[in-house]
Amino acid sequence: MGANTAEAAVPDTIQELTDRLTASYANLLTAAVVRDVVQDCYQPLSNARIPNYVPILVEHNSRTKLRQLTRRSGPTALLRAGQTGLIEDALGTQGQEQTDKG
Repeated sequence: MGANTAEAAVPDTIQELTDRLTASYANLLTAAVVRDVVQDCYQPLSNARIPNYVPILVEHNSRTKLRQLTRRSGPTALLRAGQTGLIEDALGTQGQEQTDKG
């Protein structure tokens, strides 16, 4: 029963995390960019067998990626665009995926 309760609480906790990070990065990033980063970090862990540490891992990974975004890209560009492609470009993940495939 405890595991089911923990599993049910994870999406709510992820939403709370998204809200906190959106407020923290409000002057630098759009809410859509923050939401996309959090979802990208949550997705691989969403089916974890033991969900207890999922929120803390998502928060850590999200903060790391958001810091990278604000350092690598001009904040004005991030505020204007707010698109996943921009996130991938800023983090260098899109080119990395193409290199791995090619």
